[in-house]
Amino acid sequence: TARPAIANPLAAEIDRRAAAVDARMIEWRRHFHQHPELSGREVETAKFVTERLKAIGLEPRAIAGTGVIAVIAGRLPGATIALRADTDALPVREEVDLPFASRATGTYEGKSVPVMHACGHDAHTAMLLAAAEVLAGLRDRLPGKVVLLFQPAEEGVPAAEGIAGAERMIAEG
Repeated sequence: TARPAIANPLAAEIDRRAAAVDARMIEWRRHFHQHPELSGREVETAKFVTERLKAIGLEPRAIAGTGVIAVIAGRLPGATIALRADTDALPVREEVDLPFASRATGTYEGKSVPVMHACGHDAHTAMLLAAAEVLAGLRDRLPGKVVLLFQPAEEGVPAAEGIAGAERMIAEG
């Protein structure tokens, strides 16, 4: 279906750029789906995210172990907003047979377990990377700042590992 015309020129440009990044976003989502990592162990996911953010001219930094944060500073005055995606997967077996299905395993509470993105974190991460690309390309016309938060361990970690996820990100500033 065709989208309705957008009167705001910046919004129209965002829409055009979002459509242009769509195929890459799907590839990224499938990559994350095929290579899931348990909470607090999102090492390769963080590397992937960091590489993509650097490629679009951002300066990402690690936070909360395997989390990533970056800022898009618009050239115009305005508010600061945050966009967040969770990056971890669950100790769940993939039950479908897709070319990008997860065959990954991990260790959870001392046991080897199957791992998959069963609740959309692969899509969340891919969508935030796509939003980052679109907004970074418009920073000369963008008001304010956009803080990109790629949050690890949203599903939590075993109690022995301490605080995780958003709580750890906040504790680390």
